[in-house]
Amino acid sequence: MAGIARNLELYILAYKLAWKYISEDHKHEQPDIARHLHDYIRHQLKEGATDPVFIASEALKDVERTSAIAL
Repeated sequence: MAGIARNLELYILAYKLAWKYISEDHKHEQPDIARHLHDYIRHQLKEGATDPVFIASEALKDVERTSAIAL
């Protein structure tokens, strides 16, 4: 049970950190960006990542990569 609570805490922290660094324009241009962040953060947690700053920065890098591909 403690593992689930810790992962939830890490998820929330990482998501909040990443979300505030995505511009409003980017959020409107790519409406599925929230889902993309969610998926990537969950993936990082499943891989065993434990630092919310690292998780958020990697999620932002991934969003940037996929945005560049989509454009």
